[in-house]
Amino acid sequence: MTGCRGTALVELLVGMAVGLLVLGACVAGVSSAARLVAAVGARAEAEDTAQLAVEAFRFDVRRAGYDPTAIGIDGLATAQSDQLTLHADLDADGVLDGTSEEVTRWVCAANPPRLSRVIGAQSLPIAAPVARCGLRYLDGAGTELVPGATGLDAGERSRVRRVRLDLAVALAGIVDAAARTMDVALGGRP
Repeated sequence: MTGCRGTALVELLVGMAVGLLVLGACVAGVSSAARLVAAVGARAEAEDTAQLAVEAFRFDVRRAGYDPTAIGIDGLATAQSDQLTLHADLDADGVLDGTSEEVTRWVCAANPPRLSRVIGAQSLPIAAPVARCGLRYLDGAGTELVPGATGLDAGERSRVRRVRLDLAVALAGIVDAAARTMDVALGGRP
């Protein structure tokens, strides 16, 4: 029997070992790529959430104080470091409807950590979970008005020209929170 050669068991074992090593490397590569895609997706979601939150906040603050019938609406009804209430006569009927967007409250809640927009009895979580959420109030010269335990009084609220939202959204899978700081001119005030 010359010219016929079989495969030895050792050769088969070596071939299987090399194949398993290649397969293991492929699985590790795919696993790493999947973790990277998940992390990039989580980061993108956190960035989108933070951006959408500050844009919604800007929209509400800019229209605060809208008073087409001149009934004397105070656009900034309450101002605390963790929440504020905004008023606007959006339907121009001369009455504020507490169950509509004419009375909008923004709340930085601690437990669970989130930023919420409250309309009437409906609380809408805008960003969660948050690593940082706070509100600051600035007068016309850019000087910060610091709220006490009960918030700014009526005289201090009348001096507010800008509201600053400081927000950091921290989703699972990302190292650094997606942070935004937004200064918004209070609507209805020069």
